[in-house]
Amino acid sequence: MPSEKHDFIVSAIVRKIRQDGFRVIYLDGKYQDIDTEKFDIPPKIINHKPDVIGEKESIFFCIGEAKTKNDLLSERTKNQIIDFLTIVRLSSGNKLVLGIPLNAKENLEKLLIELGIVNQKQIEIICIPEELLPYEEEI
Repeated sequence: MPSEKHDFIVSAIVRKIRQDGFRVIYLDGKYQDIDTEKFDIPPKIINHKPDVIGEKESIFFCIGEAKTKNDLLSERTKNQIIDFLTIVRLSSGNKLVLGIPLNAKENLEKLLIELGIVNQKQIEIICIPEELLPYEEEI
């Protein structure tokens, strides 16, 4: 079950995707915004379901994925990024938006270097300051 922090980051990704001209077509999580439109859960992309999928002009798409600091240490996250980027690279109009807490930026940068994914034009990273995220005790 996604945390409030995760849902908050997903909401930021949705807003960014919309600002970039994509229409949200799939969403997994609670979208914390004014409109309460219902979306279907995203299908698997290779082996993983993203948090958000948007489309533009019926030919380009955007995959959005929210990660907490601890998520970035998992093997699953590595595999998700590889799967999502494999599909995003099929067209220059596609993009991958990764949303993270600001205090996880260094972890994400290390992960992307480890995966050989540096300075990719099709990847956008949204960093949200901890002060803006819902407070949750670490377990």
